Amino acid sequence: MGRDIAAALNVTRRLSGCIEGATEIVTWCIGHLVELDDPDAYDSKYHSWRLEHLPIIPEEFTYHPSERTLDQFKVIKTLLNRKDVTSIVNATDAGREGELIFDLVYTLARCRKPVERLWISSLTREAIISGFNNLRPAAEYHGLRASARARQQADWLVGLNATRVQTIKARFAGREGVYSLGRVQTPTLALIVERDREIANFVPTTYYEVLAFFQTAAGEYRGVWTGSAGSRFERREQAEAIASKVEGKQGRIERVERKATKERPPLLYDLTALQRAANARHSFSAAHTLELAQSLYEKRFITYPRTSSRHLSSSLTGELKNHVEATSIGPYVGFVAAILAKGKLKLTSRHVDDKKVTDHHAIIPTKQRIEGSGLSADEKRIYDLITRRFLAAFYDDAELERTTITTLVEGERFLTRGTVVLKAGWREVDPPGRTAAIERATNRSTDDEEAEDAELPRVGKDDSARTVKAEAVEKQTKAPPRHTEASLLGAMETAGKKVEDEELRLAMKDAGLGTPATRAGIIETLLKREYITRDKKLLIATNKGIALIKMLPSTLLKSAELTGMWERKLARMARGDYPPDVFMSEVKQMTAELVTQISRAPLEQVQSGSSNGRKETVRPDGALDCPKCKRENLTGFLVERSGANGKFLVCSSGREACGFLSDVPKNARQRKAMLQTACPACRGAMRLRLPREKGKRAHLSCVKHPECAGRRWFNEQGVLEEPEAPKETGPQCPQCGTTTVKRGPFSSGNHFWACPRWRSDGGGCTAKPIWINKAKASL
Repeated sequence: MGRDIAAALNVTRRLSGCIEGATEIVTWCIGHLVELDDPDAYDSKYHSWRLEHLPIIPEEFTYHPSERTLDQFKVIKTLLNRKDVTSIVNATDAGREGELIFDLVYTLARCRKPVERLWISSLTREAIISGFNNLRPAAEYHGLRASARARQQADWLVGLNATRVQTIKARFAGREGVYSLGRVQTPTLALIVERDREIANFVPTTYYEVLAFFQTAAGEYRGVWTGSAGSRFERREQAEAIASKVEGKQGRIERVERKATKERPPLLYDLTALQRAANARHSFSAAHTLELAQSLYEKRFITYPRTSSRHLSSSLTGELKNHVEATSIGPYVGFVAAILAKGKLKLTSRHVDDKKVTDHHAIIPTKQRIEGSGLSADEKRIYDLITRRFLAAFYDDAELERTTITTLVEGERFLTRGTVVLKAGWREVDPPGRTAAIERATNRSTDDEEAEDAELPRVGKDDSARTVKAEAVEKQTKAPPRHTEASLLGAMETAGKKVEDEELRLAMKDAGLGTPATRAGIIETLLKREYITRDKKLLIATNKGIALIKMLPSTLLKSAELTGMWERKLARMARGDYPPDVFMSEVKQMTAELVTQISRAPLEQVQSGSSNGRKETVRPDGALDCPKCKRENLTGFLVERSGANGKFLVCSSGREACGFLSDVPKNARQRKAMLQTACPACRGAMRLRLPREKGKRAHLSCVKHPECAGRRWFNEQGVLEEPEAPKETGPQCPQCGTTTVKRGPFSSGNHFWACPRWRSDGGGCTAKPIWINKAKASL
């Protein structure tokens, strides 16, 4: 994005982390440069996971620059505060998360300069220039910024507190690992667990149907016996009696009903609909589809993909011809020619509706002519889906004839249904068979589908029909299908309700789980945390995921509809209709109630031989106690893992519950020192650090580094040296309450007490130093 914007503005001089021109400077964020502080930043006691410390509800949330992208944050902070920079343009992604990314960087950099907003849905040169010619005041997006912060802080409160209390309770019950909870991921997991439970508990019932094959002068067709109570028999002999009765006999067509219908072109794609189609047709994961769509967007071939709208705004109607012409390549040439031959291009209110366009319109090809040679095979597949759906919108309705034939043989009635396509219309461009797998995700059987889609002969009432063959067919009722990413995305979109109608689904989108931009990440999170597994296209809950939903007493966190209400409130907040402080007050109250509810729930002990989802980490003979857990009276032990830089040790309790990580000791001295040595500064656990370069020495480092800088060094003989004298400590920090340490002397000879969390980049505690000497100085 930075390169495209710089090129559109003719800004060309590349520098470290930015591109500078005569009057403009373009720089960029790399994801979220600023993060919420961890709990122990508010109080060191929160470093340990203890029930009596919950709930953790900060009076005011604090932030710090991400360590992973600290260099880029420093670049942006320096640029924002340059004297020759007089105004700022926020050009992040036009949406809630983009607004949050900019707002946090701008705030933490302590910038107060005026801001304008670039709001565009395409990265073409024309769109960028038009956007800069129509910059909007940042004040217009105050509600969006407020909703973004509220979403982030509310998720922190609920996710962190619920995860800690549920994990602690699970340990009391003898379960290992971390049980991560969240307002979106947990009800999403519950959808999968509930579907798997339905399948596991499903008892198939055998039934029988009679199928007959008829021959007429116009052709053959198939029918199913139908009585007053339906088409199923409980006993085979009943069905066989009917089959024997009619086979080889002459019958007649009692009734023919033909109903002409029109099928309108489908709605355009939003991100969720695109992800569902790509999963059904190409088996793409939601995350992969988003990655491909983002790549096409950055190459300027499609409009902004992270949209929840399936309509276009009326402002685009005058530009539609250019969008259509840009797709005139390969398989689309004939479609484009047919569309342009109509003269003036026009779409109906089915596809153009300003009231149904929120932040961004539907995903369509841009006005930049596509170049297939520059795309990967998977990118071409996503572009094909988007382009066909867009071009289909300009075609006429498909005209269908739905036919029902009733055949009477020996007093027995057989029913036949079929569809005849009279005029293909939009189906020429985007035939429904391309996404038939989505329809098969519903409870309709494949047999029924094929029967209803079959083309039937042109027969009339009282025509003769001979029963060529009749047979009793054994069938079984079927369990609901397991979730695929396509069906799960649909369930998330409608808060778990079974809604197949695309317009009704669209009307419910504000009550869904997550947003189009976050749903793929939620599924990947469930996979990463081993709550679910992916078996080809199917998503299946693991034993760990099942155990979590079973253990969790809170219906609130498992409810798709209740958690979907958060998104509705956040949407209202973005429009300025819902006060952020009211929302956060509700969330804090809910968090406290969640902690109480989970902590007081009865324990369910692990049964002998049971599993928590993944294979439990069984403690092998001779395993070392985790130094950090041992000091906190927990049961974690050290497990050896392999990484890009070799082997290392981690705690069996997991990263979130403990987080201990160390190099593997090379000898008994290092092992003993790591296990038994306390930090000279805070008396906490220490981890081993082995040198990566020659001439460096091994040392022990406090597990709380960088907050605590305690160290112990090994000498040349491999013996642990005596610790350095501890830093002199002083009064509590007036801002965060942490014990201060003595710093100095400086050139003036002065010392001062300073918070150990103070950082030179301004990302830590910002309390002013407490000078020990009477002489005045500044930090």
